[in-house]
Amino acid sequence: MAKKSKPFAGKKAQTPVRNSAIPKPSASPSKRPVEITHELISRRAYFIHLSGKGGSESDNWYRALQELRAGA
Repeated sequence: MAKKSKPFAGKKAQTPVRNSAIPKPSASPSKRPVEITHELISRRAYFIHLSGKGGSESDNWYRALQELRAGA
């Protein structure tokens, strides 16, 4: 019988060593606040209208503004 040899006998895998510290994630992610524009409010009010669960134009507008301010 032939002797089976180990594929990596005597060889050690070498991995690079990281000499620097692992950076810690910041406590608060640096997100820029979204600027609530007239266009954003009107789009959201339009989609509220399309949902069939809205009210008058002004109700939809104020609801859209409130949702955008809340981040919904």
